[in-house]
Amino acid sequence: MSKQVIVAVDHETKTITWKVIGGDLLELYDSFTIITSCDHHWTTWTFLYEKKTEDTLEPLVLLAYVLHVTKEIENHLL
Repeated sequence: MSKQVIVAVDHETKTITWKVIGGDLLELYDSFTIITSCDHHWTTWTFLYEKKTEDTLEPLVLLAYVLHVTKEIENHLL
């Protein structure tokens, strides 16, 4: 679970930036920002985060979830 706020929308570059402001992610990371951008047939997801400790794992579960949702949206649109 996480609570996010949209901090930027750029219609020209088709980019949306979210900042996580609460929830489970901030228990593991000091900061977490998600950037999505679309370019014709491609969607790019970028995660910018700062780990609280060196032992904190990479957010691979979140990455797998985002990949799954993106594929589901693609299947729906096709």
